[in-house]
Amino acid sequence: MQLHVLQDLRRKLGSLSEYELKEERVVAGDLVLRDVSGTVSLLRTDRGLLATIDATAKLEESCARCLAGVLAQVDVRFQEEYVPLMEADTSARIYLAEDDEAFRIDTEYWLDLREGLRQYILMSEPSKPLCRDDCAGLCPVCGADLNAGPCSCQPETDERWDALAGLKQEMDEGK
Repeated sequence: MQLHVLQDLRRKLGSLSEYELKEERVVAGDLVLRDVSGTVSLLRTDRGLLATIDATAKLEESCARCLAGVLAQVDVRFQEEYVPLMEADTSARIYLAEDDEAFRIDTEYWLDLREGLRQYILMSEPSKPLCRDDCAGLCPVCGADLNAGPCSCQPETDERWDALAGLKQEMDEGK
């Protein structure tokens, strides 16, 4: 997920370049992405390159109920400016304000999309991914996977309901 952008930085302002994204596996910080595909457009600006990313990926996550591995489909669309650390024509160092939060293009002119992808995926990922819609989850007592079948735990009862349970049993026997 890195692009060598020296030639893009040497183009005139307003020049546009397009690249195809296609990666089987991308590690972006603490996220692991599979089957990343899409496009990135680079627009030459007065400071660097404005990257417009439109991609889809599968994110390795855990089911919110049973903790099984899940590949969640995520769509990522964002636009960020990437600023070089070195001037493309002269290799002179470019000094940026410390509070400038723009993404950087390193001294070898590699634009790394992974951190931008990571940040925008964290904002768009499913809040509670499920392995399937009817996932039964884990038993809160013994931790057994209830998708595989019921566990052997006895259901906990609240003794305050015993009188009603006895009444229900009498009504059922009276049928």
